[in-house]
Amino acid sequence: VQRRHGEKDVAVILANDESLFVPVNAAGEVLFTVEPSPALGRDVLILPGGGVEPGEAVDVAGNRELQEEIGYRAERIDFVAEMHPWAKYLEVTTYIYVARGLVASNLQGDEDYAIGIRRVPLADFEGLIDLGELTDARVIAALYLTRRFLQRENKQP
Repeated sequence: VQRRHGEKDVAVILANDESLFVPVNAAGEVLFTVEPSPALGRDVLILPGGGVEPGEAVDVAGNRELQEEIGYRAERIDFVAEMHPWAKYLEVTTYIYVARGLVASNLQGDEDYAIGIRRVPLADFEGLIDLGELTDARVIAALYLTRRFLQRENKQP
């Protein structure tokens, strides 16, 4: 859409809000999805999540996506943060949650491709950045925010 910005109109992209879940298992590993990227033409590491349907609670949408994409549901879901990935020109809110207490539960998703899973200790995710294997800015931000959330949680009495 076009929006007035100062003396001119600028293009703004409108998108549905989304959930982004950081699934952490009992071993402290993050369960990444490995999915094809049409934009980059290769497989990428991302986190389970997706668009939120009108009237659907964000945490419910994310737990559904967990089941569709990695075959687990979370017994514990904690809100970590919300962010706006490209705040100047993209109208979307990304809601970040940490998902724990993962229990096997599979729902049929709407993807027409296979989704892989890669387990990486949360403490080691920066190594993926260094190797160029993790490049999605939303995912990187979600991991840093989740690590900080968990550190603060562990310091509470």
